[in-house]
Amino acid sequence: MRRTIVRFVLAAVLALAAAPALGKEPAPAHDPRVAFAETDQNKDGRVDREEFHLRIVEVFFHGDRDKDGYMTTEELTSVVVFPEDFADADRDEDGRISLYEFVRIRSATFDEVDGDKDGFLSVDEVVAAYEVRD
Repeated sequence: MRRTIVRFVLAAVLALAAAPALGKEPAPAHDPRVAFAETDQNKDGRVDREEFHLRIVEVFFHGDRDKDGYMTTEELTSVVVFPEDFADADRDEDGRISLYEFVRIRSATFDEVDGDKDGFLSVDEVVAAYEVRD
């Protein structure tokens, strides 16, 4: 279970690197440090829940290419590093993922990666979580 949770957080954080920031070129995929830097909007060296949430929403809307409010498996694969996690995120099993499902599954894992339980993600916590992925 813990491995699955860590994979969800990693998928969200790595998707942050894969999705372009507004007006910027996409960052290299699979680089947790780049993803962290792009998510840390105020550049204080840590990611709070608001920054994390805002980036997750941005990733969702970037991935929803047809702008119908849902991501199909194909759309999800374009922004998520671990597309096999989609089955677990699709709670209503309608074959697509809503913004609510996407945010819920990603936000639920914030505490798992927050090793020191200070309410923030550090780059070291994100990198450590990345290193334990399968």
